[in-house]
Amino acid sequence: MTDKEISAVDADSEHQRLADLAELGDIDLSQYAPGTFGCHEAMHTASVMLDMTDDQLLLHPAILANPDFYRLAGEVHEALFALYQAIGEKHLAD
Repeated sequence: MTDKEISAVDADSEHQRLADLAELGDIDLSQYAPGTFGCHEAMHTASVMLDMTDDQLLLHPAILANPDFYRLAGEVHEALFALYQAIGEKHLAD
């Protein structure tokens, strides 16, 4: 991807994030800041999904039988692991 393409993807992602945030309505985001139960809940959810990806997706015969499926499932695993680590780094800092 070129820098221009990456910028477009980042802009699209930010646009979607803001739209999703607007759909939540009037919510106190401080309840979800690092160090709060809300942030811990997000970290735990990432962990559960990571475990499910390992146990249910990467080891599924349909995934194992298809190199493209397995590569994509591996990318999902890597992204969830990166998310878990990023949340943990901020949430558990101090």
